[in-house]
Amino acid sequence: MSTLAPKLSLAMKTLAFILGLSLTLWVRSALTVRATPPPIPANPQRVISLAPSVTETLYALNLGDRVVGRTRYCQYPPEVQDLPIVASFQELNYEAIIRLKPDLVVLPVDRLSSIERLTRLGLPVLTLDTRSLDGFREAVFKLGEALNRRAEAKTILNNLNQSEDYARKASIGQARPKVLFSVMHNYEGLGYINEINAVGEDGFFSQIIKIAGADNAYAGPLAFPRLSRESIIFLNPDVIVDILLETDDLTAVRADWRSLSAVKAIENERLYFLTNQSDTVPGPRSYLTIQRLADFFHPAKESVNDAHPGS
Repeated sequence: MSTLAPKLSLAMKTLAFILGLSLTLWVRSALTVRATPPPIPANPQRVISLAPSVTETLYALNLGDRVVGRTRYCQYPPEVQDLPIVASFQELNYEAIIRLKPDLVVLPVDRLSSIERLTRLGLPVLTLDTRSLDGFREAVFKLGEALNRRAEAKTILNNLNQSEDYARKASIGQARPKVLFSVMHNYEGLGYINEINAVGEDGFFSQIIKIAGADNAYAGPLAFPRLSRESIIFLNPDVIVDILLETDDLTAVRADWRSLSAVKAIENERLYFLTNQSDTVPGPRSYLTIQRLADFFHPAKESVNDAHPGS
């Protein structure tokens, strides 16, 4: 017994060591696999989109029949509203995502925590940066390549190229107006503008303002600065563009802006409204926004173009 016990003890320790080493290697291997994004399938059939710009682009690429989940804010095209909602603006419902059994999840590149969590759940992830027009171009190319929709991607990109050419022709020989671009103002029905959130160096809007042949009246570093009534008067823009909801009362909003009668844009009746949701989403319809802005900024040159691109 005395000689057998040490042998059993040594055997048990050896077995425990082997099991422990095996477990350590298995855990390390599992963590390595989960920390590495699964490869994107060659022909994904069940796609979840986690951004309005991505959803719209997937449909423009004729891939709408493969989209199985969306965010609450994906509203276009109208048929997407029949799809399950798996995310709000910031929060993802991971259980709902898993239940849909996607073979690809497409989301913005800045959603770092979501990307990491989805990867650890073993879901293939494709990240896109649509925060600027250049980023959107690259996103269209990546989606076209990944999902075998190169011809459709080329059409989307050609529309953008044609709209830029349209804007360039409209601005030939014209001065570049200073534009104040309002994305939300403090509408209280008081008959005057109190303050607004304006477009600064945000990436998307600031880029299309330049493409459409104008300069941003706000030249500071902020992406969406909040400007007081006094700041608007100080900037004294040549043109004001206000993004509104389709349900907003345009008559009331116009009356608010007219309270700034000393501003050149109001004095010269160069106040314009954008009420289409596509004007706020970097996507396949952005070429229409560029055309509209070019017409706002350079109405005298509109005749140089026989037709809008894509019409």
